[in-house]
Amino acid sequence: MKKTLTVIVNMAIMAVILVFVALYSGFENRQAYQRQIEHFEKATVTMERVTENFLEGEQRICDVWAQYINSKGMTMEEAVDFIRASHVLGNISAHLISLDTLTGLSTRPKQGTDDDYAVSYERVALLGDVSWINDIGESINITRAYTNPMNGEQSLAFCNRVALKGPEGGASKDAVLLRVIPISEVEQKWVYPQDNFSNAELSMIDADGNYILKGRSFKNSSFFEFYKSYNPTDPASSKELFDRITSSPGSISMINSHGEECILAYTPLTATAGWTLLGFVPAKDLETDTANWLLTGVISAGLLILFLFDLFHMLQLNRRLQVAAREAESANKAKTDFLSTMSHDIRTPMNAIIGLTTIAEKNLGDAESTRESLRKIGLASNHLLTLINDILDISKVESGKLKLVPVTFSIVDTVENLVNISQPMIKEKKSEFSFHINRMEKEYLCTDQLRLNQIYINILSNAIKYTEPGGHVTVDMREEASSVPGCVRLIYSVADSGIGMSPEFMATMYQPFSRQTDSRVNSIQGTGLGLAITK
Repeated sequence: MKKTLTVIVNMAIMAVILVFVALYSGFENRQAYQRQIEHFEKATVTMERVTENFLEGEQRICDVWAQYINSKGMTMEEAVDFIRASHVLGNISAHLISLDTLTGLSTRPKQGTDDDYAVSYERVALLGDVSWINDIGESINITRAYTNPMNGEQSLAFCNRVALKGPEGGASKDAVLLRVIPISEVEQKWVYPQDNFSNAELSMIDADGNYILKGRSFKNSSFFEFYKSYNPTDPASSKELFDRITSSPGSISMINSHGEECILAYTPLTATAGWTLLGFVPAKDLETDTANWLLTGVISAGLLILFLFDLFHMLQLNRRLQVAAREAESANKAKTDFLSTMSHDIRTPMNAIIGLTTIAEKNLGDAESTRESLRKIGLASNHLLTLINDILDISKVESGKLKLVPVTFSIVDTVENLVNISQPMIKEKKSEFSFHINRMEKEYLCTDQLRLNQIYINILSNAIKYTEPGGHVTVDMREEASSVPGCVRLIYSVADSGIGMSPEFMATMYQPFSRQTDSRVNSIQGTGLGLAITK
């Protein structure tokens, strides 16, 4: 009887555990899937900000060209010569198209020729109605994707109106200036920064659902027509859904042309008139099979009860689970504190962007000054984007899976970027700042420029941040010979009159989220992550 009772009790306990495992696993998977959807929504909103920065920057360049051409009263040939001399990017061109003939000139010759600069848009249904082109600087004027008649590449064009003098002093005629950028160039930069979104696609539509940029999975000429073609809907619910997509961020589940469930994340582009950014990813890419230590602990405890009936071991297991829970809670708290205090690191390049934007607005008539301000804004924006990417990729940094991407760049740009980003903080504290360059013989280097910038900026920003007003910060950069063929050794030293570090803190200074315990430090915002990323 005792054996039978034991078997019955064991079977009952096993049945309860198995039911619990099945129910809890299903619940956890559903919760993890929902978190992945929310994460994809946030990533799409982040890409919306990146997209706006890109669109606004490219439109400003086009507006500056148009403003200069209109102010100087140029002929078409003179305008083309001016644009050709003012930009050097080999994969970007400009077209000047007369509105009465839909023909004109390009800054680059037709593919396969050396001297044929004539371009025609007579067969491109793109400029038939140019009433949507506003005055300089009022909005982003961009075409949908189309085939560049000069080289056959799928391209986008940022546009503006210009008035060109006729030949030999003839009457002025209306024309359109197009800054033409290949879609392939946009796609290289326009991708989600996480590996788990490798199959995600980005598209852009106008208020009517027409594609401005079209992902490979989308069919039809309009997104709304594509949605209605593969998803059951009625007119009322369709209108409500489409109004929501073009008015506020969110996500929905939908079926693609292959009958597969996909997640569509959407967010309006606030800098444009009715455009919406769409993120599209297969639902299976967001599904995760979560490994749960609590579930493993419960199963282990149940097996101990079934086979050993040993209360001591069960209590030991529970104590281990409690320790793990406290450690997990401590880690979550550290990351929560990190997110709540990272505003300073974001504010540094943002101050540079805001300041330079104000300067550019006050000097709209000075094309050279405006162009220089926009270039510096681009440098600060790249740093801000790098900071955001670091936050998104912190798990890779901690796991040692960070990949370096070497590129060729000018160390002069790196130094200028350091100075531009640090100037607002230096001026705010009225500190003395000096930057010394010694024995720098090589200007162009090949390494991971973004990571090198991170190292330099993290060390310099710490020196400025923890130096009291009226202090001094000195940077010394020099080049030394390297024993590795084809390489140089860069020495970067930063000295300051700040509060310094205690020997106890220096022993743990490279641990993530760590900051020195000091009343002077507690009043200064910081993430405690800069030195860990630098190392």
